[in-house]
Amino acid sequence: MQNDSRKLAIFGALPVLEAAVRHNSFTKAAREFGLTQSALSRRIQGLERDLGVVLFARRGRSITLTEDGARLADAARASLELLENAQHQSDASLSGTLTVGVLPSLASCWLIPRLSAFCADHPDLQVRIETIDADFRDDHKDPLTWDPSSLDVVVTRGRGGWRSLVATKLFDEAMIAVRSPRFDTQVRLGHSTRTGAWQAYIDETGVEINLSRPALVFEHYFMVREAVRVGNGVGLLPSVLVKGDLKTGELIACGPPASSGAGYYALSTDRNSKRPATTAFINWLSTLQHNG
Repeated sequence: MQNDSRKLAIFGALPVLEAAVRHNSFTKAAREFGLTQSALSRRIQGLERDLGVVLFARRGRSITLTEDGARLADAARASLELLENAQHQSDASLSGTLTVGVLPSLASCWLIPRLSAFCADHPDLQVRIETIDADFRDDHKDPLTWDPSSLDVVVTRGRGGWRSLVATKLFDEAMIAVRSPRFDTQVRLGHSTRTGAWQAYIDETGVEINLSRPALVFEHYFMVREAVRVGNGVGLLPSVLVKGDLKTGELIACGPPASSGAGYYALSTDRNSKRPATTAFINWLSTLQHNG
């Protein structure tokens, strides 16, 4: 088992080695994988330790490929090209596993109810959904709180500031105030990291609502949505999360939608973005907002 784990670690580090050699820079290679320079350096050091060879000679901030490193880099490049060619030659049914990272509320309220359609079109592809963390406080810019090399696609909110990743904008974010038609309430519900959202919405729409300190504050929008449904108060949520509820009458709007200035994006590393399964999934995501 230990030998198997060691082999997996070696094979997993080969793309990192290939990128470092191609760029002749740990820093540029790290950007390609969405890693820090120190994290990529540790992977290279782990590969050297597992193989028992020195791959790079280090002089200050510069790196020079050793003869052992050159031989392994050539083998890594040839192996990766074979894998990529095999992927590109795969048929339309696709197969294997696609790992998708997504915000918890976006997963439960938007993606999961629609996911069966994609799975039906690609029955040989296993889709793994994992949640990612994110901090959307006003002073935080497009957080990168996950390891992009471990996920094929990430669906998150932001303003397009992920310089190290391939970003596809899916749709703009609009916020809307909603309540349950079964309860006449003006109590405002809060969100723990979107503290300025209510004031921005009121300034944009002119909707009148009590802005006193909310008695209930939630970490995730799926919690806010459920609190609204059971009559705990008025919630301000991304309209994409309550579109179905508004259509069925489960919730009613207390005002018009208003742009937050952010949007929702599909993110991937440069290498993962070329996988046929990744391309198919991102293309499918891009059709969802247009198809309802």
